[in-house]
Amino acid sequence: MKILAIDVSVTGCAVCVLDTETGRDLVRRVDADRGQAEMLAPMVGDSVAEAGLVFADLDCIAVTRGPGSFTGVRIGLAMARSLGLALDIPVIGLSTLDVIARERGDSSALYLVDTKRGDFYGQIGEEGGAGIWNEADILAFTGNIIKDEVPDPLILAKMAMELSGGEKGYSVSAAPEPLYLRGAEVSQPKKKAPDIFCNLQK
Repeated sequence: MKILAIDVSVTGCAVCVLDTETGRDLVRRVDADRGQAEMLAPMVGDSVAEAGLVFADLDCIAVTRGPGSFTGVRIGLAMARSLGLALDIPVIGLSTLDVIARERGDSSALYLVDTKRGDFYGQIGEEGGAGIWNEADILAFTGNIIKDEVPDPLILAKMAMELSGGEKGYSVSAAPEPLYLRGAEVSQPKKKAPDIFCNLQK
C-alpha cells in the first residue's frame, strides 16, 4: 500500500508518504501557529512527488481528527476528505492522542495536549477515551505524564495500514468526522453591526 498521512491537529503541518511494500517513507513537518491552510496543499504535493509517486498511486489517506486545534483539525480533514473523494480512495481518521500514545508506548501514562484555554485534552494510554483534564485532575494523577507531544505522521500512516482492511473506494459514510470535546471559542464583535433591515425601511 501507498499511504498519505496528514496531521494538522496540534501545531504546524506534518505529512508522510509511506510505501508499505518497500518500507520507504518520506516525512515533512513545518512548525507554525498560523497559515496551515496555505502551506498544507503544497506540502502534500511536494511530498508525493519527492516520494516518486503521483496522486493516482495512492491507496489510502490517513488523517488525525482531533482532539486538538479546532481550525487545524478542520484543515487536515478537509484536505484528506477532498483528496479521498477526488482519487476515490479510503480516508481513515485517527485520534490525535491515540497516535501520540502509540509512539510512546506507555499504556498507563497520561497523554496531554494543551487546549490553550487553561486546561488539557488528555487520555490514559492508547484508546483510553479522550476528555478534558483540568489542573486538579492532573495533580491527582499518580502515573507518568506525557505532555505537549505532536503526532508522528509515520506512526499515523502505519496505524492506518493496520485499520485499512483492504477497503477500496471513497465512502461518504465512513469518512472521518472531527473529534471535538467542546465547541469552538466564539467572541462577539466589539463594534455593533448596522441594522440593515431598519436602514432599508428609511
